[in-house]
Amino acid sequence: MSIIRGGSAGFNSVVFYSENFRSKAIRNKNGTISIDISNRKVTPNFEDIISAIPLIRGLYLFLKPVIAMWKIYLIVFIPLIILSLLASGSSESIIGGSSLTLLSIIGEGIQNHFLLLVAIILVVFGVVIKISNLGKYHGAEHMTDTSYNTLSSLHITDVEQQPRVHPNCGTNFVVFLFITFYILSLFMSNFFTLIMLSICLGYEVFLIKSRILTPFYWVGGFLQYTLFTSRPSTKHLEVAIASYEALLKAEETYNKA
Repeated sequence: MSIIRGGSAGFNSVVFYSENFRSKAIRNKNGTISIDISNRKVTPNFEDIISAIPLIRGLYLFLKPVIAMWKIYLIVFIPLIILSLLASGSSESIIGGSSLTLLSIIGEGIQNHFLLLVAIILVVFGVVIKISNLGKYHGAEHMTDTSYNTLSSLHITDVEQQPRVHPNCGTNFVVFLFITFYILSLFMSNFFTLIMLSICLGYEVFLIKSRILTPFYWVGGFLQYTLFTSRPSTKHLEVAIASYEALLKAEETYNKA
């Protein structure tokens, strides 16, 4: 069983984390690679407890990247939440003001076409990722983990032969979130309850790993391949491999102590 608990990519970096450590490899402007090893901020015991609680674990997993990248989410999603709150309030609470009325109309439109709006946002993010180094480092992250788990090798010739689509990528979780949201929307109308339940239930479905769900993983794989990853070059793979190797070494040293 791999000690790697997850990973993520940046515009010039790759991060992997294990039970005890977080390893970040960065490609510097001068071409060198620097490694930053740090202790996990969240205690392993706490995370293990959360990961064992159905429904709650999905919400926790969803909030982790929000906390890590709060600036991006603040810019993109906070305005959507405000507009949605305006729309969910009664029209009587809106005191005359054309600007508030307009905001309410926009907010109501967001609720009525939420899936479409999120899909548009994801496509925009995907285009940014695809045309930048972020997509290449994301692909390198997937390929490195796959190579170690299937071949027990981090040699670059082995890593570069791996697919850049990964079954545990958060993209697959998003696919199930969309499906759950759509199904639940047929039976309930409260916007925020719908979102919370979609996150919680969507993650539980994501964990099932049943062959019945294979077509949905095809969708997630297609999105990973076309939008959220790009074929990495040697310099991108080297960063991912350096991060992975540093994390393995840190865990080995920790276990020997």
